[in-house]
This record gives sequence, C-alpha cells and structure tokens, in this order.
Amino acid sequence: MVRESSQKARILRVAAELFAEHGYHGTGVAQLEAAVGLQRGALYHHIGNKEALLFEISTAQLRVMVDAAHDIETRVADPEERFRELARTLMENVADHVLEWTVHYRDFTALTGPRRETMLDLRKQYEQVWGRALDAGVAEGKFRKLPDPVVLKGILGMFNYSYVWLKREAALPPRAVADVFCDTFLAGIRRPDPHESEE
Repeated sequence: MVRESSQKARILRVAAELFAEHGYHGTGVAQLEAAVGLQRGALYHHIGNKEALLFEISTAQLRVMVDAAHDIETRVADPEERFRELARTLMENVADHVLEWTVHYRDFTALTGPRRETMLDLRKQYEQVWGRALDAGVAEGKFRKLPDPVVLKGILGMFNYSYVWLKREAALPPRAVADVFCDTFLAGIRRPDPHESEE
C-alpha cells in the first residue's frame, strides 16, 4: 500500500511537471508513460485516466488552501489580520507548489462533469472565506463595503496570478509580498479611526 501511494505520488509529480511545461492538451499519454516508466495499463491503474490525473493535480493544493482558510477563519478573530493571514498562507503555498498552481490556472477548464463542479465548488468555498473576512471588517466599521462582489475576484486574482512570477528564493519572501499586496488593497478600504485625534 505504501509503495502504491509513493508510486502514485511520483506519477502526480511527473505529470505536474509535464502539464506545466507542455500544457494538459499538449501532453500525450505516451509522453506520460515514457516519463514515469509505466505501460498504459499500469499507469491507468494508479490514476484512472488523463482527466482524473489533471483533477488530482489541479485540486490538490486548492483543497489544502480551503482547509487552511477555514482554520484561519476559526483562529483569527480580527478581520484585517485574518485577511493578511489568508494572503500570507496563500503566497507561501504558491511559492512551494508553483507546478500545481500552474496546471490549475492554465488547464482547469479542461475538467468536465462532476470533476469540474467539484473544482468550482472548492474555489467558491475558498473565495467565501475571504469574503467573510471583508464582511466582518465592514460589520465592525473597519472597512468600507466593496462596491461589487466582482472586486473580490479581482483582489484574489492579484494573489493567484503570482504563480507566474513568484519565487521562493527571491529577495522579497512570499509572506512579505503578501503584506505589500495587503497594505496596498486594505489602505483603499480601511475606514479612518474616529477615535484618532486630529491635528
């Protein structure tokens, strides 16, 4: 069982590399067979089929982030700090799993049927946690209400697109990048503290 799990993990890792480099549609099953050293029957024994492989790769870190987001939501009461922690955790994860996020964002549209629905539901769950952090800030009088829900998608896009350029070894670490993004965005929606003395 352990050996089978490690074999599947190896297949997922190799497939993520191939999909990230060549794209899902640009990677043939024969390519996968050659890269992992398995015949088609053995390969499908571990993964089911090519779309099932894409589904596992493109949702693996999304599931991790949904779980992490729910944990942050439970632990961090302050809306701004919760928003920042969501951002830091996402940027750390993207930096550590660039291949998986590359596959997700480039090829998730190739998923069909229940797999596509599951992936979209995971994305919705994740987005809702961010939305609730902002709503909590509005309710507490700390944030201005966003003019339209689509703005949240734009904010998340700012973070999500980082898979293209984010590097773990860069001078500015992922958590610091997250804080810069948060400083920029939150400055635009933060309400002035009415208790601060005016000069």
